[in-house]
Amino acid sequence: MPIYRAVPKQDHVEGQTKQRHAGRRLPANIPYLVDNLWELARPDGLPSRRHAVYASPTPELALQNACAAGPERDNYLVCRLEFDAAPPMIQLSVADARLHGDVANLQREVNRLLGRRADDSLADKLALAPLFLPGIGKQELRAAMDADPALDALARAAAAQVTLWSDRAAADGEFFFEIAPENTYRLFRI
Repeated sequence: MPIYRAVPKQDHVEGQTKQRHAGRRLPANIPYLVDNLWELARPDGLPSRRHAVYASPTPELALQNACAAGPERDNYLVCRLEFDAAPPMIQLSVADARLHGDVANLQREVNRLLGRRADDSLADKLALAPLFLPGIGKQELRAAMDADPALDALARAAAAQVTLWSDRAAADGEFFFEIAPENTYRLFRI
């Protein structure tokens, strides 16, 4: 099954070999809190959004999702992806991760779990900060949870509400995949 990605015209070089993103990706459309809970709850063997590439099952959805933040459609090209080797990939239950029910549900759940913590000391609030940091890794978050029982309880309770990894894929669901360091992919304009 072909998958598609829309990329800025000025960045596209036909058939250029692409490799794993060198650093951690920060989410553009997902709050850090939700993205961190998704990473914490991510089952072994499934792609991490920290190094993910996003794609769509149709050219129309690829263009629509690329333009969601406001850039003009005319600035993008839709391309078909080809891999050297099939990477770990997941297809979501929604056309774009920003539409996933976890986005609102997890924020609401964390607010509920925090309860009256707004009156806590600065030190107590700072102990919870790792859950809200941009791009924190799973091991980093687990280390912070090991060091603070309040953070551990909050993160575990919230992560138990994650459905992203167990939802049934939809035909129009967004794909994301993680390229291993030795793997590559290429984009070909359609």
